[in-house]
Amino acid sequence: MVPDALPPHVSAALVGGLADLGRDSFHEATIGRGQDSTRNPFVRRNKISWIADDDATLGPWHEWIDALRTYLNRTLYLGLYSFESHYMRYDAGDRYKRHFDAFRGERNRIVSLVTYLNEGWQPDQGGELLLYVEGEEPVRVTPAFGTVVLFLSEEMPHEVLPTARTRFGVAGWFRLNASINNQIDPPR
Repeated sequence: MVPDALPPHVSAALVGGLADLGRDSFHEATIGRGQDSTRNPFVRRNKISWIADDDATLGPWHEWIDALRTYLNRTLYLGLYSFESHYMRYDAGDRYKRHFDAFRGERNRIVSLVTYLNEGWQPDQGGELLLYVEGEEPVRVTPAFGTVVLFLSEEMPHEVLPTARTRFGVAGWFRLNASINNQIDPPR
């Protein structure tokens, strides 16, 4: 977790992209993928809007992510191939119960990234990200503007606590190339 890690030109591009979306561009988030995807408001209650790889207005975001992917590959030898991300919106009362970011049986999401786009977030507004480390107290991350969080998708259970005001951010995943036998991954 690194507060104020998002460069100003990158956060400006993300905030601009978010402003261009409008509320009707978000849809109810689900759990699972493809035919196994289902909406379960007991587990997850928030809205998302996927970020297109070819969105020219988000060029600074894509460039920053690609540089980060290259850095992670060079320093940690992870073999990260691509990145997928979406805007997330949590309205008052929304939350996401404890979960992992990797789908069962699919070892393609390797590193999760979360960044926040909330100016002036106050501690009493909730919406914290809890990262669970075995044998320790959970790490509590306030959704403050520009904070970036990276963690291993398959190994770090986490949750989003209920929020008291609308909370915005971006969630994304660095992935391996899991395409095989003419089956493109991820299937979109």
